[in-house]
Amino acid sequence: MKKKILFSLHFFKSINILPAWLILLFDFIIISIIATLSYIVYKNLGVNLQTDIPPFERYTILLAVYLLSFIIFKTYKGILRYSSLRDIIKIFKAVFLSTLILVTINEISRNFYEKNIFIYSILINATFFGFFALIGFRLIVKTIFYYIHKDEFPESEKENIAIVGVNSQNIALIEPLNSISSKYNLICFFDQNNSLQGKKVSGIPVLAISPNIVTLLRYKKIKNLILPKEYLEENDEKKLLEDCIQNNIKVYKPELLQKTNASQKTNLKEYNLEELLFRKKIDIDNPKVIEQFQNKTILVTGGAGSIGSELAKQLAAFQPKKIIILDQGETPLHDIQLHFDKHLSNCNSCFELVDVTNKKEIGHVFETYKPDIVFHAAAYKHVPVLEKNYKQAIKVNVYGTLNCLELALTHGAKKFIFVSTDKAVNPTNIMGSSKRIAEMLAQNLFLTQNEKKMEIMITRFGNVLGSNGSVVHLFKEQIAKGGPITVTHPEVNRFFMTIPEACKLVIEAGAMGSGGNIYVFDMGKSIKIVDLAEKMIRLAGKIPGKDIEIKFTGLRPGEKLYEEVLTECSETLPTYHPKIVIAKETEERKFSNDDIINALEDFQKITRKETITIIKNLVPEYQPEHSIE
Repeated sequence: MKKKILFSLHFFKSINILPAWLILLFDFIIISIIATLSYIVYKNLGVNLQTDIPPFERYTILLAVYLLSFIIFKTYKGILRYSSLRDIIKIFKAVFLSTLILVTINEISRNFYEKNIFIYSILINATFFGFFALIGFRLIVKTIFYYIHKDEFPESEKENIAIVGVNSQNIALIEPLNSISSKYNLICFFDQNNSLQGKKVSGIPVLAISPNIVTLLRYKKIKNLILPKEYLEENDEKKLLEDCIQNNIKVYKPELLQKTNASQKTNLKEYNLEELLFRKKIDIDNPKVIEQFQNKTILVTGGAGSIGSELAKQLAAFQPKKIIILDQGETPLHDIQLHFDKHLSNCNSCFELVDVTNKKEIGHVFETYKPDIVFHAAAYKHVPVLEKNYKQAIKVNVYGTLNCLELALTHGAKKFIFVSTDKAVNPTNIMGSSKRIAEMLAQNLFLTQNEKKMEIMITRFGNVLGSNGSVVHLFKEQIAKGGPITVTHPEVNRFFMTIPEACKLVIEAGAMGSGGNIYVFDMGKSIKIVDLAEKMIRLAGKIPGKDIEIKFTGLRPGEKLYEEVLTECSETLPTYHPKIVIAKETEERKFSNDDIINALEDFQKITRKETITIIKNLVPEYQPEHSIE
């Protein structure tokens, strides 16, 4: 007997999740038993149970209807030991619908065929007791799993956690957070509604939010906090997050991570750095913007890069006639093609492996597709690399842009949006100056073209978080290795923007339709890189200077302490979008496109020093710093 019990326990322990078909079978059996018991009880009480059809047919109809309802409401889906109010509601709907269908069938049979199929008293009893029996089955399974698996998740290893905000989304987290497999112990809620102070939600106390919330968290030894984005005012949210980071309190989204297996501990999604920048989400809901790209053929150069690929994904939502994604990188182009095949298969998309510096090949792309709109994001962007490989900077950033501009004009494109950079403003490196020269080529072409057939817009913004080669990726790798984190200078600072945000603004600027202008994005406040490094260390649960060292390496070739968004000779004009302004250049054009091309025609043959001299002449504001001689 003892062996049988031990075997049974071992068997139950080995089953992590009851299969859906088994749950459906148990539910089916439960309803069968309840219906049979109701019939037996009523028969023993002497109630007349005579109906006009045989019992087998009656039971077949009843069970078929219940089975249909279970399938409709998917009562057998999910993990039974995590059953919640949502599952009870599903069961109620299934039982209620079954009863409704059975009554309807019975009434139709009585009125049209004069046959009584069911006795309503039995039907009502079966409904009532069946509902509670189905819930009871789930509670029994939940209890069995709790006692079998409780030793696998000891209470001593659980971490205290609190939740900010009493709402339906957060209340739904109580069950999984307090489950046997959770790694957390939910201590309390915090809420802005002072009237909830001292109340309880499912046995969890509610405390009013106060300025000393972090002190209270430390007092209660709570090292984890769930904070819904935008629940608090922006400044309050920022202060709370900064205080949590400083006190090594981890902050999570009110979302559970998907488990790969049932023995895995319940865990929560963490906020990434991009989500902690406190920049409000930008949504494109302007119908005029959508109309600009709807049913148009759009070419995105550099379409497999960080910015280009995101542009292509966002443009796909506007139902373009066709999107051509062009890039010289085989592997990233293959990756973006796989993404479109899987997630955007309804979008008519083409993928071209072409180098923008090869005018013949890219000319074939323009001739084949004749794009209405061109987003030119193809560029080389890494400052230290281009300081050494200066010829590639001129070749790709200047001549590649010129090729695309001229071919777009030749083949009838209506819009050309050039993705530039804030490093083109008072450049101190070859990368920034090459982008500034490309801007000049774009502006000149717009001003000299006949009848202004093609609108040419230039967009300027700073660093994007999460892009290929971003400092964020570097810091993540260095933190994972235990440090040190390398920062070039204690005072170096940069403007940052998320990739989706930058691309939304590029698209918005591209739809404005005022050619020849440089559109500058509101980048918010600049961020000191050392502060960014410290924040990332704390987000990883480490202490800067103690667990992970920050090492200053000195400014790299071509790097400057800070970036500017507008040139000194610029004034700004507003647009209808609060985050986009126009940089109006007040200086007259000094060089035509012919002058620029003539000056750079021998760039492949001349020395670096000679190249810098030419660039200084073309871009007087170019002041090389920390250059490689």
